[in-house]
Amino acid sequence: MESTQAGLQVDVLEINSFSVIRTIREQLRQFGSSEAAVLVDVEFDSTEIAIVVDGVPQFSRTVPIGTFQMQNALSRAMNLPASRNPEILQGMTIPVTQFDSLTTQGTAVNPGMTALMRVLGELTDELRRSINFYLNQSEELEVVQLLLAGPGGGLVQLDEYFTNRLSLPTMQIDPIADLSLEMDKDIPAVQRPALGTVLGLELREV
Repeated sequence: MESTQAGLQVDVLEINSFSVIRTIREQLRQFGSSEAAVLVDVEFDSTEIAIVVDGVPQFSRTVPIGTFQMQNALSRAMNLPASRNPEILQGMTIPVTQFDSLTTQGTAVNPGMTALMRVLGELTDELRRSINFYLNQSEELEVVQLLLAGPGGGLVQLDEYFTNRLSLPTMQIDPIADLSLEMDKDIPAVQRPALGTVLGLELREV
């Protein structure tokens, strides 16, 4: 393993969803045993989709779409050099409806936004496919909530976008608020969903 070659010792190996769930446990308790929440962890080069019932992942799937693919599509369409800096994405507002993607003059938005929306459309299709697959195996369950986590989970209006496209109530997690943490400096809302994994790993040690 690479960690062994680097002289590192692995103490714990854990998938992201378990760590994130640890930070939103109280929030998940509001759902009944026949209600499922979908945790969508949008990471750098992939998105982990976990369907959670009674605080435990019952179904997990990883799709190769993350913030890198979104930013790469954006950069290519606007003839910009490829960048790993998430600030470009975090400074954008995701259009919620078809009307929002037009200017007041009726002309289309910049090609970068069009390319970004295409990638988000692919991610939406993967989410819908995962949810439908799980529900077909579990007829007595109802999916009642979508929870967004990870570096891409905090994009402005991404929650409203998925609510609109999937007809599912969607919210961006805020592990700082959920854990009632006091911070030395204010962390913007767009960055908070990304803290779920690291804070969840910290809780494992408590």
